[in-house]
Amino acid sequence: MNALNKMCSLILFFTINFTFSQSKIETYKDSVQSLIYNNPSKAKYYCYKLLKYAKANDLVVEEAKTYCFLADLSGALTQKDSAFYYFDKAIQKANAIDNEKLEMVFKINKANYLFNEFDFQEALTLYEECVILSKKLNDINAYNYISIKKGSIAYELERYQEALKIYKENLSKKGFDNVSKLDIKLGLVKTYINLNKQDSAYVFIKSGIEESRKSNLKEHEIHFLAQLGLIYIDKKDFQNAKITFEKALIIAQEIESNNLITEINIRISKLYSLQKDYDKAITLLQSIIKDETKKDIPAESLSEIYYLLAENYKFIENYSESNYYYGQFIEKSKKIGEKRIEAIDHLHKIDITESLERETEQKNQKWILLGVTSFLLLLFIGFFIRRRKEGIQNQVKFEELLLKIQNFENQNAKATNEIQHNNTAINSNERTESEAFEEESETELISNSIVTIDDSVNDEVIAENIETNIEEAINNNFIIKDTTRAEILDKLIKLEEKKLFLRQDFTLHNVAKRLKTNTAYLSKIVNSELDKNFSSYVNELRINYIIIELKNNAKLRSYSINAIAEEIGYKSPESFTKYFKVATGISPSIYIKKINQMKESENS
Repeated sequence: MNALNKMCSLILFFTINFTFSQSKIETYKDSVQSLIYNNPSKAKYYCYKLLKYAKANDLVVEEAKTYCFLADLSGALTQKDSAFYYFDKAIQKANAIDNEKLEMVFKINKANYLFNEFDFQEALTLYEECVILSKKLNDINAYNYISIKKGSIAYELERYQEALKIYKENLSKKGFDNVSKLDIKLGLVKTYINLNKQDSAYVFIKSGIEESRKSNLKEHEIHFLAQLGLIYIDKKDFQNAKITFEKALIIAQEIESNNLITEINIRISKLYSLQKDYDKAITLLQSIIKDETKKDIPAESLSEIYYLLAENYKFIENYSESNYYYGQFIEKSKKIGEKRIEAIDHLHKIDITESLERETEQKNQKWILLGVTSFLLLLFIGFFIRRRKEGIQNQVKFEELLLKIQNFENQNAKATNEIQHNNTAINSNERTESEAFEEESETELISNSIVTIDDSVNDEVIAENIETNIEEAINNNFIIKDTTRAEILDKLIKLEEKKLFLRQDFTLHNVAKRLKTNTAYLSKIVNSELDKNFSSYVNELRINYIIIELKNNAKLRSYSINAIAEEIGYKSPESFTKYFKVATGISPSIYIKKINQMKESENS
């Protein structure tokens, strides 16, 4: 009985102790998570308490997670060496207990830190390792999250369309936590701003700020405010830009995020420069770098600071300081990495020699200005002559086209009169001869056109005709009866009269099906009777139709090129423009402009 009581007491003791341990761990963790974005220093204090408790009680998983917390906090406090140390400790612990899920999470966090330090190559390497682990673990959410981060890297490397595509694809996906959702929105905001789509960016900024405040994610709130400030700058609303940046700066100082404090101060200094308050900009930038070793500013940010200092000193004509910081900028830039250097060289390449010469040769500026003005004048004259030459050529081609249209309309009127006259004169005994004449006239009508299109330009239909070409190659030498030939041509004319060639589905296959024949017969008849392939035949019908319609229909001329292209069966305005220009020598827009000018001249 005593042994049973002792066992029950022991079980009760372990149960109470375990419950107490879990309660204590959760308390520490809650404290860390609630403070990590708001008060990193205090969060770090609770992390050390949690780490000490986890080690004392041999809680390896909690110990590993705490190392990762410490790494994130060290990163926020710009303690780079500590951040890398704790990340590596967390990953080692996860490996020791063979926990691949934890290993993946820790590697993602480390990759995120590398990304924030602008080390994109190392970040990508880690993200790729995490992609493999996410597939192995069938973790869709992790896979999608890594996709977002790759979008961020594409953005940083100025591949904005690629970044936009990634962000849009992930925006509608489910399973993301609040932080990831805000990362997507922030990525969209930055990308839209760089693509000059400020209205689209503003929509996500507004919701991003609201959601950040609701979830108490102050880092994200700072980032959204910073982007809002950029939009105000773009609108030349410098007062609201300054107010917005100052709001972001206050929050960054509250959460002790040195990186974000630096980032916002850089933006404020740019604002001062735009307001031509160069002394204020220089003072602020100098205050950022006066204690560089302690703040451990990322190379990318430091490089930008040096560049801004060089530019501001140049504006106040302090060329010695300007050249010094240009030199610092170039030296620091080299440490960023090859890809970043290429981008920076493209955007910020500085000619120090020119700056030195400017200081000693200011008296010669009027000659330089005169040279530039002369060059621009010559450039303008050259441009004007070229445009005038193009205008003359377009006018000649337009007049040639008008002549062709006039001839075409005259021929059609004459042919119509002859047919009506012949129909009146024909009696019932001459029916056979009349039918032959009508068939001959119809054949002439079907091949009559204003302009023709060479077969070689019809690359758009190559894929469509692959199967047809195989069938034609097999039946290359078959003979079509005259009655069948005449019947198909007659039906083809009726389709023309109904203007079915204006439909996008007016293809060789569909037309053959409508005429109750096969593609080989139809293709051979068009080739032999009209001396062109089916694609050229369709394009000629469309172009000849639209030439006449645009000439006579003012409303149609007011349509966009895209709308006109759709109106006559083209899937894209590019295809329509290409065929129109090949056939006429001028673009549709030039043709419409010339017709409008002609009509206005006639009316006046």
